[in-house]
Amino acid sequence: MKIGIDAGVLREKTRGVGRYLANILERLPKLITNDQIYLYSPRPILYQYRNSANWYYRYGTTLLPGSFWLQTQCKSYLKKDKIETFFGPSHVLPLNLPNTIRKVLAVNDLVSVLYPKTMASYNLFIHKLFFRQSIISADHIVTMSEYTKNAIVRYFGIDKEKITIIYGGVNDKFRPYNKDEVFPIISQYGLKRPYFLSVGTLEPRKNYEVLLQAFKQLKVDYDLVIIGKKGWKASNIFMITNSLRLQDRVKILGYVKEDDLPLLYNGAEVFMFPSLYEGFGLPVLEALACGIPTISSNASSLPEIGGEAVKYFNPNSIDDLLKKMQEVLDSNELRKSLREKGVIQAKKFNWDKTSQKTLAVLKGLAID
Repeated sequence: MKIGIDAGVLREKTRGVGRYLANILERLPKLITNDQIYLYSPRPILYQYRNSANWYYRYGTTLLPGSFWLQTQCKSYLKKDKIETFFGPSHVLPLNLPNTIRKVLAVNDLVSVLYPKTMASYNLFIHKLFFRQSIISADHIVTMSEYTKNAIVRYFGIDKEKITIIYGGVNDKFRPYNKDEVFPIISQYGLKRPYFLSVGTLEPRKNYEVLLQAFKQLKVDYDLVIIGKKGWKASNIFMITNSLRLQDRVKILGYVKEDDLPLLYNGAEVFMFPSLYEGFGLPVLEALACGIPTISSNASSLPEIGGEAVKYFNPNSIDDLLKKMQEVLDSNELRKSLREKGVIQAKKFNWDKTSQKTLAVLKGLAID
């Protein structure tokens, strides 16, 4: 089968949808036999997965932005390559494709519907142009949580039989490490005191303001480390940090090396995830796999992913977060329990299974 995939998100260092797609593509070579994989992007991607007769790369020759390129030159490529199934991992499909091309869309969240005010203007504009039409035109939809599946059915009236839940996974490198491995890395980042850790793009939806306000009131000699690329309105986070006079205790590292991330998780005393909304919440899973006591908001899909291995709080309540942080710090027994439950919970999520099930859906096969 000829399978086309929108790989435009892999033009830059992976995060979010990029990490999701990269993990699937890394495993496809072991799964395909006679299938042919075509990767489409308006500009060259950073990752070369397989140089063989079964893998093809199609790059744009125009300067059109990704979503518009998808509707124009990419659509022409799909027809010329006689693609049988097209996979859109980034919420957008080429519209008005021939019926001979089966269209599978990944919808990992409904931020544009549920929390539009937390999106950058351009991204919201693109979603308004193409997202609803893409969902309606898709022959099948895959999503990463029961929460998102139910929301798609509710807001778009899609038949639930057209939607398959395929959970994401966590890489093997996210695991407990010993202190001798962790210390050199955290030292490189200048982390000299015990620290809370949070991972996620610097943007309003991640709800860092509530975390900073709670951290300010916590009477412990800890730092707060935030790892994440600067996103929309990132400057607000720096302004709040300054207004709370936390410049010396809040370390915003930005984007860190992929290999350093598991060790930075391991160096943390507690992992914090205050997000207002997530379609999946991969950082929570990564923290659990590393055996780090985790406190997360109880929003959207997060309780579905974290199960009983996480301490939850109301993301709109600074007092509730402060209370949960204090509870975890005050109890050795609770921290031990969260560590043990976390490692067990994380093992339920596996990128190999994600890739196998995704390929099955692309080929129109039934999955368990």
